[in-house]
Amino acid sequence: LPRVTFQGLVRFAQEYFAAKGVPEDRARTIAETAVTTEAFGITTHGLSFLPYAEGAIPEVVDPKAEPAVTGDRGATAVIDAGRGFAQLAMKVAADIAIRKASTLGIAMVSVRNAGWLAALGVQLLPIAERGMLAQVWAQTNTCKDCAPVGGIDARFSTNPLALAIPTGGDPIVADFSTTAISMGKTSAMAGRGEKAPERIFMDANGALSNDPKVAKEGGTILFTGGEHYGHKGYGLSLWCEALTAAGGGECNNPQSRTQQNFTLQAIDPAVLGGRDHYLAEIGRFVRHVRSSRPRPGVAAVRLPGERGFAALRRAKADGVDVPETMLAKLDELAAKTGIASARGR
Repeated sequence: LPRVTFQGLVRFAQEYFAAKGVPEDRARTIAETAVTTEAFGITTHGLSFLPYAEGAIPEVVDPKAEPAVTGDRGATAVIDAGRGFAQLAMKVAADIAIRKASTLGIAMVSVRNAGWLAALGVQLLPIAERGMLAQVWAQTNTCKDCAPVGGIDARFSTNPLALAIPTGGDPIVADFSTTAISMGKTSAMAGRGEKAPERIFMDANGALSNDPKVAKEGGTILFTGGEHYGHKGYGLSLWCEALTAAGGGECNNPQSRTQQNFTLQAIDPAVLGGRDHYLAEIGRFVRHVRSSRPRPGVAAVRLPGERGFAALRRAKADGVDVPETMLAKLDELAAKTGIASARGR
């Protein structure tokens, strides 16, 4: 695969967002998030954010919008993103959550009226690096991705969530949809003509299928747990919608104007059981988890995010492998905005 330096990709993305009207420092924040996500190995939500932005500006996303804190009380805060980039609202939310949790032990920040947040987990790293546990729940109000258990018609987006757990080394980072698979991966599978190993999709008539194409033809994705145990993902997705309503956002409503809403929480163990106890105990537990015998054909037991951090370190040292198809899309964006190609940076 063609390879581009990590910082070269960041500069390209920053120049692109600046050319679309985003102030320079904020363009840098969005660029770093997109490239870090790509380097982490989440290619469905990394550089692909740039083509998304091209189609979303200005109808869905206002490039000049500034997130505004509309509520601030105790351990909680509310942010209206003003139809702006969700990554900028997330940065403000994380700063608030860190400040509040360091004093109160816990913080919850609700964000409404934002663009696509893309991958969630990498955006929790600033909190985890401060030694705090973090979680974020997100939904998009107009998506028709998933039907309730027992139903055919979609009433949910894929409603993803992410968890970050500090360990004293690399954090544990779990990032997943409440559906069996994300819409980004569903689209990628369909584009490659691949089938899922299980029947995790449902067509427009309610028949289960392993073909991701049915999800793009009026069908849906099953919840996490699939055909027999999807009630688990269903419950998590309902919780996500409830958090949205509690924070002043809009639950699923395909007739409305598209917005993404999310709820961020940070927990500081230093204010609870104490940082020293936490690090000692989580360290012992991580060793306990890793000591489990691997299944046949498995080299070692891994923790969520482990491969991502290894990939991120390689990318920063040696460059990011970018598929030719993505480079071609970036070339189109460069030509439209009058910036230099990402190639060779």
